[in-house]
Amino acid sequence: MKQVQKQDTVTVTLTGTLDNGTVFETVSEDEPREIKLDAEDTPKPMRETLLGMHVGEMRKVHLTPEDGFGIRRNDLLQTIPAKNFSDKGVPKVGTLLSMNVEQDGITHQIPATVVEIKDESVIIDYNHPLAGHPLNYEVTVLSIK
Repeated sequence: MKQVQKQDTVTVTLTGTLDNGTVFETVSEDEPREIKLDAEDTPKPMRETLLGMHVGEMRKVHLTPEDGFGIRRNDLLQTIPAKNFSDKGVPKVGTLLSMNVEQDGITHQIPATVVEIKDESVIIDYNHPLAGHPLNYEVTVLSIK
């Protein structure tokens, strides 16, 4: 029976949970995900867990924040004057915004979450919502290429 090797691409289903049991991602057989083991964006613990697996096998893997979406960074919080939102109204806490950020002369749209509303300002967070969280996955191999 074939086992997953370093250069393989595997098709998987998975369920991602936080340590408190909250499910943040589900990938079903209806819309499975392909993972390239030699891709740089595949976290090392995920690659190591998948290596040697057989089709139909399920394993669990734990990712530290550094291996997942990174640690939470306070420098990614920004305070914006509330008056900047006056034409559309001040957003509510938890609202996901699409912010224009200029980098190297190019404007990019970056998601940011409203985390606090003060009298004169709005605090937004550019961290990924899962940054700072350990992540747990149950992954099942459906096929190996």
